[in-house]
Amino acid sequence: MDLTKEFPRSPFDRLGGIDHLKRLIDKARAKNAGTLGEYIYNCPLDAFCLTFLEMDHESFARIVASTHSDDEVLAAVLDKCPNARNPEKVSSFNLSYEALSPDTPEKWQYFIATRDAIDPSRTDIRTWTRLIDLEEKRILTV
Repeated sequence: MDLTKEFPRSPFDRLGGIDHLKRLIDKARAKNAGTLGEYIYNCPLDAFCLTFLEMDHESFARIVASTHSDDEVLAAVLDKCPNARNPEKVSSFNLSYEALSPDTPEKWQYFIATRDAIDPSRTDIRTWTRLIDLEEKRILTV
């Protein structure tokens, strides 16, 4: 995965029913390959997902380095993380994750400036995950 040339998958692309996991794999693969570009591996959204998975970013990167497919990563995650095997906990995580929004006035200023620089008409976008999809030019419906 070369994130200097392409976007990681959407925060909404699920693996094993878990939001962000595919994106996290893409970012870990790029980190391991030295092709992360401007992306940050272990950003706050990555950390939120990793906390749910009960592992740190270094352990996750090692799992990704030792596997060749999403399914192999998922198998390793399911083996190590009881939360990932619990449908109720996965659903709760997804709801919390998709609702994450700025939590300080300064972050809201940054968020609004970023969103408005891309498309000032999209005042409906109020969460980090939706902002990412807007930034990465994924089709968003109002």
